[in-house]
Amino acid sequence: MSSKANRFEGLKAYLTGYGRHNRDALTFIAEYEHWPRLALKEIERRATAILANLPDDEVKAIARRAVSLRKLARQVQTELDKE
Repeated sequence: MSSKANRFEGLKAYLTGYGRHNRDALTFIAEYEHWPRLALKEIERRATAILANLPDDEVKAIARRAVSLRKLARQVQTELDKE
């Protein structure tokens, strides 16, 4: 089995369970053409949820580009990798 197939086994298992309980919904999933567009919207929603948990002054600093959330997250990743 390819690594790509292994990578998406969880998704396939989810769809299998979903389809066992709701075949009509699985048919909809199989026929719907706009999953990539919706996935992009979901990524934005999740990013928005991260910002929603921050204090206003930090969100404003990010908006003004006074701080880069990406750079700060990379710094934290580096620090955590050292642990």
